[in-house]
Amino acid sequence: MSLCLACYLFAAHLLRAQNAQTVQYLKAGTEAMRQGNAAEAEKAFRVATASDPQFAPAHLDLGLALLREGKPDDAITALNKAIMLDPSAQGAHLFLGIAEYQRGHVDQARTALQREIAQYPKSVEALTWLGIVELAAGNPDAATTSLDQAAQLAPKDINVLDYRGRAHSLVAAESYSRMRELDPDSWHVHRALAQNYADMDNPQAAIKEYQAAIAKQPKNADLYESLGAEYQKLSQFTQAAQAYQAELKLSPNNSVALYNLGRIEVENGDPAQGIVMLRKAAPLLQEPAPAYFYLGLGLAKTGHDEEAVISLEKSLSGNPSNFIKQGAYFQLARLYQRLHRPDDAQRALNALKQLKTQSPAEKPQ
Repeated sequence: MSLCLACYLFAAHLLRAQNAQTVQYLKAGTEAMRQGNAAEAEKAFRVATASDPQFAPAHLDLGLALLREGKPDDAITALNKAIMLDPSAQGAHLFLGIAEYQRGHVDQARTALQREIAQYPKSVEALTWLGIVELAAGNPDAATTSLDQAAQLAPKDINVLDYRGRAHSLVAAESYSRMRELDPDSWHVHRALAQNYADMDNPQAAIKEYQAAIAKQPKNADLYESLGAEYQKLSQFTQAAQAYQAELKLSPNNSVALYNLGRIEVENGDPAQGIVMLRKAAPLLQEPAPAYFYLGLGLAKTGHDEEAVISLEKSLSGNPSNFIKQGAYFQLARLYQRLHRPDDAQRALNALKQLKTQSPAEKPQ
């Protein structure tokens, strides 16, 4: 259950209580829950419900305590009483759904959670639990709907992202299974297998499947891009370049292909040719820092020091990765020295030393 929501509800219920004795025992129960003593909280909340039987929040708090104790049957009784007294009570249907889920009653859990969402459509807890229930019921398609909504409302919630990823993985696995049944030798199946091998860090197998997909779908630019990425993992840059060249024939202004081919040329081929491609790619990329870095590297290799400095400084202004930062400062320190700018060279070296003490530089794929 959501501790944050439960604590919020306990505090809100104290403010609403009118009977002095009810307030006293609600406070005692709330404090016991905060200390993790659900059994003691149950005793206090039972007295509160006896003191004011028509006060719905007291029954809701009792239901939460019982749920925390692992007593879903008793919790359901208390929560249903709260709902009968106040059908719009926030959290009542949510925790009823959790209790029904714990009893293995998937249909009842789904219904309760859907009612909570109908009343409070931005309840991340209810949306997440509905996704959990649908996963348990073997309905990953339905689970993705509520979990996607929860992820939009709480994009940094690891728990939400975990369940959402699980649901989408199950949907993908089911789709691939149907694809194989329909046509096991289709290019879609070969691409799916290639992506799976790529995720498993098996580039050799991924390359084989991408090649099979391309044989059946030779005008699909995305397949060549993925093939090039797998060749790069194996440092087979000639083959990677050929894949990106094929992609550019189909999609001449593809920024990713231009960037990758330009980077390969700068590092392993003809830097002058790489510069041409990177000049085209950098303005088109959503995150251009790597393109400006390799453009600067290519310009430095071809003796265009002033232009190289401008490009490398641009790479640092675009929130680059640690690898790009370290590479840019290293190149700038050398270039500043060649351009007789000792103060700038020292600043670049100091920045490089600081970065190296913070975290390692991992080269982006």
